[in-house]
Amino acid sequence: MIDWVLGAVNEAGVKDVTVIANPHHAELAAHLEGKAKLVYQRDPKGTADALQQIPAGELRGRQVLVVNGDSPLLTAVSILKVIKAQQESGAAAAIASVEDPTRDDGRIVRNDRGELERIVERKDATPEQKSNIHEFNVGVYSFDGSKLEEALQKITDDNKAGEFYLTDVFLHLAPTTVVKLDDPDEAMGVKDRVRLAKATEILRKRLLVQFMLGGVTIVDPESTFVDATVTIGIDTVIEPFTVLKGDTQIGAECRIGPHVYIEDARIGDRSDCGPFAKLRPGTVVAEDVHIGSFAELVRTRVGRGSRVPHVSYLGDTDLGEDANIGAGTITANFDGTNKNRTEIGDGAFVGVDTMLVAPVKLGKGARTGAGSVVTKDVPDGATAVGVPARVVRRKS
Repeated sequence: MIDWVLGAVNEAGVKDVTVIANPHHAELAAHLEGKAKLVYQRDPKGTADALQQIPAGELRGRQVLVVNGDSPLLTAVSILKVIKAQQESGAAAAIASVEDPTRDDGRIVRNDRGELERIVERKDATPEQKSNIHEFNVGVYSFDGSKLEEALQKITDDNKAGEFYLTDVFLHLAPTTVVKLDDPDEAMGVKDRVRLAKATEILRKRLLVQFMLGGVTIVDPESTFVDATVTIGIDTVIEPFTVLKGDTQIGAECRIGPHVYIEDARIGDRSDCGPFAKLRPGTVVAEDVHIGSFAELVRTRVGRGSRVPHVSYLGDTDLGEDANIGAGTITANFDGTNKNRTEIGDGAFVGVDTMLVAPVKLGKGARTGAGSVVTKDVPDGATAVGVPARVVRRKS
């Protein structure tokens, strides 16, 4: 979640980034190493108190952007609007707001001239304010740093939460420019697992729209799940119930799915995969390859033009070009202690229900009979059959 916020901030051109975090969140601190400075708020006394953890003087004389770390739906475009509004107006501050009758967060209270008067947090809002005010604070602020530092010293915890609200600085900052955003979703803070699921769904749909606008066909966006780290080439078709995760790269003019799971794998141009296939981390598929129904590959390389049809398992395998893997083939890669590799040469033809017990090598143009159990290397051009498989024909 913090990566989405940092991504938007960095895309908006912000260079010097500090994250204020709870000292008990060691995993967050480790994750942020090299991405941002880290400052700790040891006691959770509110958002103003959090900002006061920045060393004295660091805010003074600078334009200061403040965003909430639990707002992954924020976009760089909106952040830039707030930054530029404050720069162009010369105001002490600029903030973002949204209009949303369904929300119940900090409300924007305006005076008779339509200017910001104050922000009322949810716990402190009166019934009248809850009924009549539907403009809400997004949690994106741009400040004159010197004026912000002075205003922070005037904040008190005189509210129902007993916290030092950052929004109370606007009682001491004038004028403040309010920038109303078009998308209410950007104001969503992820405070529980319900909002996390909703935010994830919104981000998922945003990504799929970007893919479709970039020339990828998503047959059914409602049933397609793609991580932000995935790349997909133009004119590729993603069938329903496909899941693409991690550092996965799909080439151009491919067909993936339906019911396919791919994680940390690469698929070359014009290849197809599925239905019900699973490609696990470390798998690299070249161009013009067919991966059939219920096939599973892990830490496997497949050469150009090869075919791995249905109900096959290739683990720790190097498969050459223009080779054919018969249905039901398994590379038995685990001997109880170690994972071992299988090598299958260019142009090899593996018969149905073949088991290749690694470490083993099937040479170029070699063949196996149906149901063979290959425990020893098979030379180039040779044919092996039986259990265990024996060479019955060699290359002349």
